[in-house]
Amino acid sequence: MKIATNDTESVDVIRRNVAAIVDEASKSNVDLTQELLTAYERESKLLGGIRKREKEIARLKSEVAKRDAKLASVTERLERLLESKAMRVQRAYWRLRRPNDNGTRLEGSLR
Repeated sequence: MKIATNDTESVDVIRRNVAAIVDEASKSNVDLTQELLTAYERESKLLGGIRKREKEIARLKSEVAKRDAKLASVTERLERLLESKAMRVQRAYWRLRRPNDNGTRLEGSLR
């Protein structure tokens, strides 16, 4: 009978040890799950912010490209205007309206 009692006590000790290990593993699992959920929430917020910034950067790049195209168009039109016959005549007129080297204007000009 003594052998049976020792076997029962051994089984009880093993059962308690296994229960303690399972409880500890369960608690560790719950803690790890909570940490993972917290990390996931934080990372998803960061990822959302990154996506918003990338969308804004894409919009701004598009806007810059449109403005660059508009600037190129305006620059081309300005160059054509500056090289036009009317502008050359206008510049010649301005040169005539400037005072001479001695500080007097040409005859017929207003003072």
